[in-house]
Amino acid sequence: MKKRKIAVDLTWVRHNKVGGTESCVRNLLDGFTQINTKGMTFVLLLAEDNAESFSRYRISGNFELRICDVKSENPKERLLWQNLKMGKMLRSLDIGLCLEPVYGKPFWGTRGIKFITVIHDLQAIHYPQYFSRGRTAWMKASWKNAVNTSEMIIAISEYVKQDIREVYGVREDKIQVIYDAVVLDRDNCSADSGLEKYGVEKGRYYYTVSSLLPHKNLKTVILALGELKRRKSPAFYPLLVSGVGGKNRDQLELLIREKGLQGDIIFTPFVEDAERNMLYKNCKVFLFSSIFEGFGMPPIEAMAMGVPVLTTKCTSLGEVTGELLNYVRKPQDEKEWADRLEKELRLPEEPLVKQLLGRYACAAVAKQYIDLLETLE
Repeated sequence: MKKRKIAVDLTWVRHNKVGGTESCVRNLLDGFTQINTKGMTFVLLLAEDNAESFSRYRISGNFELRICDVKSENPKERLLWQNLKMGKMLRSLDIGLCLEPVYGKPFWGTRGIKFITVIHDLQAIHYPQYFSRGRTAWMKASWKNAVNTSEMIIAISEYVKQDIREVYGVREDKIQVIYDAVVLDRDNCSADSGLEKYGVEKGRYYYTVSSLLPHKNLKTVILALGELKRRKSPAFYPLLVSGVGGKNRDQLELLIREKGLQGDIIFTPFVEDAERNMLYKNCKVFLFSSIFEGFGMPPIEAMAMGVPVLTTKCTSLGEVTGELLNYVRKPQDEKEWADRLEKELRLPEEPLVKQLLGRYACAAVAKQYIDLLETLE
């Protein structure tokens, strides 16, 4: 029987530069390697400058790799390619269905080709100040185009689904919630001696994985540590921050100096998974202070590594963490954060953690995609 070909647009992936969205799509691809894809072949549309990072999928019979004449690092070039050449390529390959793992569905040139578009959040609507006017207008137009012209929209949480419906008035049956896959190999963990380069000791530091954008709310955590230091609290420890940067670093560093926390807030460079897992495993508490998330992998990963987590219930976070963690009631109240850190924080029961992680297993998530794709003949 002839296999059905389904395209997956990966020309947007700037390796190690787009944070969680790259992790999401790679976890999904791994899931497709683990299950029966029911006669489907996934044609991965790759950019010239990211193709090598996907080369390992060549060995799987579930994939066919196509390198497109476009570079992921050049957004304007990629936009032109999507709207002028992508449709022609898909038709030449006899592909009538494309999975768009981010919001950037083409505006033109793909008539007759069905798209499933994944929307991770509507950040530019809630935080337009992060972007130029042109960029904000472009993202709003792209989301509108995606919800109006895609065959189906996948939202990565119930929160995102409701947000899309409220903003764009999309009918409920056009949006399906499929949570992101979360992969964390506990055995992939570098030696504890790696703590030495950050000048911290096992169980005597806090950790977070976060960009430095204002909605990540790191300001409140810094103020909370300043409060603990002012109290001369035994709960005062340094904080390690790993992330993909952000425009807010200068303001945060100024705040750190004002609170006398130089040397107590340590920004790590990019960390590979093994080092990140080691930092998860050895921290006293993992802190995740975000007030806006479409999903939010880090608190789930930290929970999987067996450490206490203190976070918020903002937007999707209570939903995707299964209400299993420790939560602050007032996310921007530094005194509440400080008070909670002075108390013993609970660990969730292992069976409940196992059940939650099962929901996010690669194979489980991939099967939901396969089931949806089967309905779109």
